[in-house]
Amino acid sequence: MYIGRYTDKLLEENQRMKIKIATYESDEAISRMKDLCDRRVKAAADREKRNYDSWMKALEANKDLKKRNTKLWQEKEKYFGELKGLRKRNEKLENLCAHRKQVIMALEEERDNLKEGNAEQAKQIEALIEEVCRLKAQIDHDGTTNGIPTSQTPIGKKKVIPNTREKTGRKKGGQPGHEKRTMKAFGEEEITEVEEHTVDVCPFCGGELEEAGEPVTKDEADYEVKIIKRRHRYHKYHCTKCGKEVRAKIPKRLKEQNQYGPALQAMALSLVDLGFVSIKRAQEIVAGILHKKLIPSAGYIGKVQKKASALLGDFLKEVKEFCLKQRVLYWDDTVIFMNTARACFRFYGNEKVSYYRAHAAKDAKGIEEDGILANLTENTYLMHDHVKYNYRKEFLFKNIECIQHMERELERVFRASGHKWAEKMKKLIQEMIHRRKECLKEGIESFSSEETTCFEEKLENLLIQAHREHKAENNRYFSVDEMNAIKKLEEYKENYFAWVYDFTLPTTNNISESGLRMIKTKQKVSGQFLNEETGEDFAAVRTYTETCRKNEVNEYEALERLMAGNPYTLTEILTGIG
Repeated sequence: MYIGRYTDKLLEENQRMKIKIATYESDEAISRMKDLCDRRVKAAADREKRNYDSWMKALEANKDLKKRNTKLWQEKEKYFGELKGLRKRNEKLENLCAHRKQVIMALEEERDNLKEGNAEQAKQIEALIEEVCRLKAQIDHDGTTNGIPTSQTPIGKKKVIPNTREKTGRKKGGQPGHEKRTMKAFGEEEITEVEEHTVDVCPFCGGELEEAGEPVTKDEADYEVKIIKRRHRYHKYHCTKCGKEVRAKIPKRLKEQNQYGPALQAMALSLVDLGFVSIKRAQEIVAGILHKKLIPSAGYIGKVQKKASALLGDFLKEVKEFCLKQRVLYWDDTVIFMNTARACFRFYGNEKVSYYRAHAAKDAKGIEEDGILANLTENTYLMHDHVKYNYRKEFLFKNIECIQHMERELERVFRASGHKWAEKMKKLIQEMIHRRKECLKEGIESFSSEETTCFEEKLENLLIQAHREHKAENNRYFSVDEMNAIKKLEEYKENYFAWVYDFTLPTTNNISESGLRMIKTKQKVSGQFLNEETGEDFAAVRTYTETCRKNEVNEYEALERLMAGNPYTLTEILTGIG
């Protein structure tokens, strides 16, 4: 039987109790005490055994726990090491994440900057594309899209000469059946000189020659310059009745002792004002024609034009009054140069007359000085190239606009945008003009109401289409030009298409444009004007000569009469007396 330390204590205590009992107690008490002690010992032993068993079990369990704990400790150490490594790795990852966050933030900031930069670059690229398209469209401009002269066609680009004539399909040149034009044969009475051409000996063998029939004749027309130095003698007389001295009246052109005659002055004016030759070159040409027997100075030739202008005062008033009475009057102006500054050359007129004015500036002041527009009545139709100044409230005349300019504008819009409405609108205009020409050929004086109604419907539908196509691309480089064309067609529809309803009204302003074309040629050939006065002198002479030409009056003869102090009147020119 196992006895532990607790049992020993109980035994010792029990022994002491026995001694005490033996000494102090009775046998009965001793017996009870002994039983009590035995029970206690037995209970203690049982309890000790149970404790022992429990302890052993606990010990075994503790051993297992120790083993497990050792294993767990080992695993703990292992995992702790791994955890330590993971902590270090985690720390590195946290550092890396922090770094990456910084990088990401930097990248996001850079991305935002790039987005802004890309947006700006996209705008710049779009703007550059727009500019390239605009410049390309500008390079593509020619006489079909605006009124630039063919001389300003860019290098490398084919010149386009606007031509509204309808093609016949025939080849260029003389047509089959066309009568050949040759110089008429001279009559015997017209021959002023005969030159004989003979051969003395045979050119082949040197033999003697004899006449063999009528000679072959060839006629030639030529001219020669004859220098005339004419002296005018004005005899003086004494009146026997009143005693006064009398002589023939000396004309103003002979105010100097020595001067050049009207023919020479007319020749100089023809070179300067008809041929647009510079004054210096005109001097050389005149001297050459006269075999240098007469050499007028350059200064004199310049004075001849001034003199001619002064002699045309009354004629210019006639022309101006004639313009004010016309039912249809054309007008236009263009830029010229006076002493390196931009100036203005203006045309008024029609098929019968041309009235030119020159001004130092292209402004309303010059128009007021001309005194034409403000004095026109409500019975006058004024043809022009969309000059808004003409729509002032104080003017009484009716405005009609050149449809050819609108055709060019529509062509420019179509080339730049590709919008179909512009192409269809131009085609509609051309079809109506063609149809009008056919009607006039057939003697029909107006369109039918059905035709005009159909035209108006097509016009309105195309304007609706124009707004739709423009709205789809209203931020493109061509949008401003396109909207301007649409607004013109809507706001000035009656002015652009007056010719549809009245066949007596013109469709274009070509008379003005052709009249002003010569001033461009003059400036290219002989240069700019010295001042406004010289420009006005040229305008006056040009008014006279071109009005003569329009009425089939010989311009050189007209100039010769002018310099003789007896210019044609407008009535003489219009009635064909000249």
